[in-house]
Amino acid sequence: MDNDNAIEERLFRLIAEVKAAFDGVAREDGITLHEAKAIDDWKSPDELHDARRLDTEQRWQDVAGEDLLECESALSFFDAKGFRYYLPAFMLFGLKDWENDSSGILHSCEFHLLHESGKSLRQSDPAAIAVKYSLTEAQCKAVASFL
Repeated sequence: MDNDNAIEERLFRLIAEVKAAFDGVAREDGITLHEAKAIDDWKSPDELHDARRLDTEQRWQDVAGEDLLECESALSFFDAKGFRYYLPAFMLFGLKDWENDSSGILHSCEFHLLHESGKSLRQSDPAAIAVKYSLTEAQCKAVASFL
């Protein structure tokens, strides 16, 4: 029973750390969730525009879990601004199912946070990944705790 309590406490602290580190991150003009899925699906420019209009939330905390599940491949298709904005939503959603990762979202987060595009894990540089996504020191610490 003590082990379960310890795991719950670590999970609670991790969630709080991620929320605090990414609080206030704006999407700005970054690629949106449904737009990233449309890119993955090779949609036309008009369809990309229509997909972008589906994402009306102003805070990553308000992204619906159903939308994350529907667009689980999106992490591969964001630009840096979109990635930084949606990353905490994906991480926190994945942590809800951390024991078996049935959605594959935790695995996807781990992959994108550890692999530079076009490089193997061994060749990837965590500092370069942090720079690519303009992660702050607090965000880097939250990502390290997550990993």
